Amino acid sequence: MDRKSEGQSFIAQNMSRWRLLGRFAVVGAIAGFVVGTAEAALRYSIPRYPFLTHPDVRYVIWFVDPLANLLCFGSLGLALGVAAALGKNLNPRRISLCGFTGLAVAGAYMAEAVGVVHAGSLTVRGVLSQTWPWAGFAIVFAGAVLASRVWRRHADAFFDSQSHWPLGLMGKLLLIPVGAAVLGIAFYLARRPIHSAAAREISPSIAAGPNVVFITLDTVRVDHLSTYGYTRLTTPNLDRLAAQGVVFENAIAPSSWTIPSHMSMFTGLLPHQHGASDYVPFDWSRWTLAKILASRGYETAGFTANLGVGYAGWGMGQGFEVYDDDSSSLRHTLASTLLGGLLGQAFYRHLRHYDEFDRRNASEINRDILRWFRARSPRPYFLFVNYYDVHDPYWAPPPYDAHFGRISNALLKRLSSPGGVRAPKLLSPEDQKLLVAGYDNCLAYLDDQLGKLFQFLASSPAWSNTLVIITSDHGKAFGEHGHYNHGRDLYREMVHVPLIIIGPGIPAGRRIDHIASTLDIFSTVLGLSIGGQPAFGRSSLRRFWTPGFKPEPIDEEAVSELSFIAPDSTLHSFISLMTSEWHYIQSSTGRSELYRWPADAQEKNNLVGLPEDEPSLQNLRQRLDEVIRFSLPPWRGPDYLLALERPGYLFRPENVAARGPGQDQPPSELRVGSSQAYFGPGSAQAARPMPADEDLIRSLPYH
Repeated sequence: MDRKSEGQSFIAQNMSRWRLLGRFAVVGAIAGFVVGTAEAALRYSIPRYPFLTHPDVRYVIWFVDPLANLLCFGSLGLALGVAAALGKNLNPRRISLCGFTGLAVAGAYMAEAVGVVHAGSLTVRGVLSQTWPWAGFAIVFAGAVLASRVWRRHADAFFDSQSHWPLGLMGKLLLIPVGAAVLGIAFYLARRPIHSAAAREISPSIAAGPNVVFITLDTVRVDHLSTYGYTRLTTPNLDRLAAQGVVFENAIAPSSWTIPSHMSMFTGLLPHQHGASDYVPFDWSRWTLAKILASRGYETAGFTANLGVGYAGWGMGQGFEVYDDDSSSLRHTLASTLLGGLLGQAFYRHLRHYDEFDRRNASEINRDILRWFRARSPRPYFLFVNYYDVHDPYWAPPPYDAHFGRISNALLKRLSSPGGVRAPKLLSPEDQKLLVAGYDNCLAYLDDQLGKLFQFLASSPAWSNTLVIITSDHGKAFGEHGHYNHGRDLYREMVHVPLIIIGPGIPAGRRIDHIASTLDIFSTVLGLSIGGQPAFGRSSLRRFWTPGFKPEPIDEEAVSELSFIAPDSTLHSFISLMTSEWHYIQSSTGRSELYRWPADAQEKNNLVGLPEDEPSLQNLRQRLDEVIRFSLPPWRGPDYLLALERPGYLFRPENVAARGPGQDQPPSELRVGSSQAYFGPGSAQAARPMPADEDLIRSLPYH
């Protein structure tokens, strides 16, 4: 062969290689676009979590998912094309093997996406995500090898580098969906202002009503706030704000995790009454603060950064004209896809820090609040804000990431593993110190952002007529009782939360020692905003600062409830009663605990079994029994009451039912849920309980 022929052969060989690369890249991009579109259809139509009332993504998923998969699979196709084109001569068998590998990956990806959507991310994941990348890739590659052998003849023709493919036309056609996706995302970002409701005529009494700002600081422990005497200056802005109003020293949350605690504050009902949990959405026939205030003419808006349970699909957005949760975030949309979960999250944790890459911080929440505030109507407003910055993993943005000490990525990963660290001995004193430093760093950052929010709100003319309530949904364990988690028990570090109220008519600089339940925020807001009906008066926190107030026993107690499914799939429940002297806890395992918390703040000394404390124990059991028996029915969350159902105990459904309605009941205004009863059933259809609970519900006492 002469030099000219050799040159022509070399050029032809390289042209074949380039065509092969282009073919693999184009086929990969097409496969990615098809897979992404199919996954977007699943995500948009089927809730990602098993019991959401609707999916947690918005229409932008139709642009994000196909575009992300197109780019990813196009890159994968290009890489496989490079592998197929290696060597001195093009090998048809290697080409077909690379081609089948790409198709197998696309098929496995789609099968995994279908499995995740239908099985539910909270319960069962598909096979590939559990075994990815090693075992999963081995299975996929083995399948590709088998396919390349079985269909070798057809594959050789399909992947033949000499065959004519209209690559130029296919590439140009791909620009259409790419351009549409880019424009769609740009349109979504440009059109994502926080829309405000239009002004409408309202009565003069409502127009003169106070604005209400209700803020929950997710997972904040009281004893780490300088407002409550912590040695570190973690919350200087909150300190200054608290000096303008009332600080409750002993506020108790209705539960030790987010959903039941928030819904209790929104409704004035205990968890066993509203029943909301991670597998049962909120009963929309109940009235929430937002729904009531909206019906009275208030403009309502909610902003939440809680990553797993803040979505409107759990029912928490009921009554809000604007409810801005993570579903509105472009990052969350990407994170909700299988590709974002497998690759985006891994790269983010490796390149940045161990955290969810779609987590919104307080600065971003404030930005959206300010956008809404500037566009709102002249009507009085109800603004709910949930900040998530103090929830694990404990990483704060610079410069607060090292404000009290820097927590390592390794420790963050260890603490964020499923279930968290289970025993205090697993953390060395140095790690414990870094854990606390990381938590305090997050508090300091959140306090800085709170200061900026209130500086903005205080600059508005309506500030002087604005009621502000700041609390937390629950606390956090730092190993006091064997774990570093929340939502696993009802000890004081879990349910003792901050509570600060300022506004018109609220005395400044007042600190209240009485036991108070954040359950009463519902009545407090209604009593101070839409009127002082008797239904709101007796259970309103206002009673504690009213001159001449003399507390009765019912004023000095707070009930908390918890129900959760353990990793071994067993249902556990706890119920507790906190008084000014005692904390009584009962679990569904039959274990009773009694602590004299003023002298035993960490609740280490269980007094059950001591003869001298037996009368107090029996009295607390009876008081707890009465609170539950006289709570407003129907009871939608029977699993919360399993802790009370054991042989020999005072509370038994058949015993309570035998008493009959109206027997030995306290005045209606003293019953838990009396404020909710004032409004009657809602117009929305009530969500049904789990089928497995229906028999148990039928056995419970309805009055």
